[in-house]
Amino acid sequence: MNKDKSSFIFRIVMILITSSLIAFAFIHSSMPSDVSGAESEATMGLFQNILNCLGINIELTDHIVRKLAHFTEYSAIGIMLMNTAYSFDKAKPYKFFPHILFAGLFTSVIDETIQLNVPCRAGMITDVLLDFSGVIIGIIMMFAILTIYKAIHKKRR
Repeated sequence: MNKDKSSFIFRIVMILITSSLIAFAFIHSSMPSDVSGAESEATMGLFQNILNCLGINIELTDHIVRKLAHFTEYSAIGIMLMNTAYSFDKAKPYKFFPHILFAGLFTSVIDETIQLNVPCRAGMITDVLLDFSGVIIGIIMMFAILTIYKAIHKKRR
């Protein structure tokens, strides 16, 4: 397979994965509070059991689990937004930072706006800030990984 075709396929895959993660966030935001609450309780029970098995004495709450889920979900979105930018320009993906940041902020605003229209759910500005901070951390992490990868790859040449 030639380089142009593999780059095109890589770009399409990155766009599809990123879009799927954003759709996942939006679908979860549109869930009624009882469904979302049950999902959070199951997740909390799983993580509490893992912590207990590891001998870590931290009592998880629904609030902590939900906020960690927001942050983790949006960190993954930030990682994938950075990967998508990298798929367009492997030499200078940072030139897309304004676009990536806008896409992350816009996604978190839409996510919280969806919750305003779901009974017993609330869209909150603090969640937009939490989501956006997750995006920023994801971007930074992926940028660091890509920089290290390129440095190692350059050394090998």
